[in-house]
Amino acid sequence: MSKVINTRWFSLRRRLLLPLLVGVSVYWLATLLWVYVDTHHEIDELFDAQLAQTAQSVLALGKSQLEELAEHGGNAPQYAMDEFAHGAHPYQRQIMFQIWHGDTLVSRSANAPIAPLTKTEGYADTDGADGHWRYFSVWDEQRQYRVVVAESHVVRDELIGHIVWRLLIPALLGLPLLGGWVWLATRRGLKPLDAVASQIAAREPSRLHALTPAEAPEEVRPLVESINSLFARVEQTLEAERRFTADAAHELRTPLAALGIQAQVALRAQDEEERTHAIRQLQAGADRGARLVNQLLTLARIDPEKGLHKRPVLLDRLTEEICATHGTMALDKNIRLELETTPTIVQGDEDMLRILLRNLIDNAIQYTPTGGRITVQVAENTLTITDTGSGIPAHERASAFRRFYRLAGQETQGSGLGLSIVARIAELHGAQLELADGEGGNGLLVRVKFSAQATYHRD
Repeated sequence: MSKVINTRWFSLRRRLLLPLLVGVSVYWLATLLWVYVDTHHEIDELFDAQLAQTAQSVLALGKSQLEELAEHGGNAPQYAMDEFAHGAHPYQRQIMFQIWHGDTLVSRSANAPIAPLTKTEGYADTDGADGHWRYFSVWDEQRQYRVVVAESHVVRDELIGHIVWRLLIPALLGLPLLGGWVWLATRRGLKPLDAVASQIAAREPSRLHALTPAEAPEEVRPLVESINSLFARVEQTLEAERRFTADAAHELRTPLAALGIQAQVALRAQDEEERTHAIRQLQAGADRGARLVNQLLTLARIDPEKGLHKRPVLLDRLTEEICATHGTMALDKNIRLELETTPTIVQGDEDMLRILLRNLIDNAIQYTPTGGRITVQVAENTLTITDTGSGIPAHERASAFRRFYRLAGQETQGSGLGLSIVARIAELHGAQLELADGEGGNGLLVRVKFSAQATYHRD
């Protein structure tokens, strides 16, 4: 019993749409993350440069004012009032500074503490209860005055937040639009598949001509070509079946009619001798009909390409077996049946090879006259059967493999199927089948040559 395979169906549109949307979303988020990190870095660089520039400016201005006061004998104010404490820009309140003369605080912004903001030269950071601050400390050339400028990270974070949100909002709003566009593009791209499916569904079973869609994507071409190839093979198979059925009906008509005639003769017989003769003719016709039916069944069995169950077959021993079963037939006609074999193994279907051998030896015995000779040889990768019968003319040998083909003027009863069965089995085994003249130009030689890859020698 063949194993039932349950097909797992899925939506091609969803399979295309979901990865595209997920991929675009991940890429978009990764881009936003990269923009955020890069923007944060660039803003830090910009504000650090501005912080250093502010410290240099405060140092220059503060040092100049303090030295001028010292020249006039005035005392430098320890704390300076912030002129911009009221009505200043909000960002200004996030900045503070201190000016130190040695360890003495000589000036500061109104929002700066009395304690040192930092003792670290250059850049420094603190993160405490009053938030995250960035510092820059610088000395003058004589290392008398030191300026410390501090800036709250709130300024930087607000600026970065504004930039990111201005990028994020269009991205969030645009993602559904992009998803809709991808869905429409996917639907339009897969529409030709629906057209091909509709064309197939609308066909009658007898219409097996090639599919010709008006338009189709290049990726679907292998599928359409495979379907067209299948249609062509099915058409050939159906045509072969129709021919076979017609030929079989034609060939069966004659023996069946003959059986009817012989039955009528037997019924109308006037004496026992006439009745006995009619019954014998009836029996002979029934035997011929049974042989024809058996050959038709054999041909129908091997005609569909269902594949062969190949395995190593002892060709020499199989040939000896078939010759032994046909020995009585040969003796009844006083035919000398000779056998010469070399141990040989071929890859093939044993039942099919038995049918091939039986048909060849049957034909040889049937068409060899009384007192003739048949030689069967198995050597290397070749099976050869030679008889001393009437043979087949060279110009008719190609036609001899056709079904129901019989030579004109033959008196021997037959169906014309034996060689066509042999040819089909040889074809399925990849073997070459040849017809030639027998010894001295008389009779018929049939040679079946198997491929070297399928042949093995047995010690």
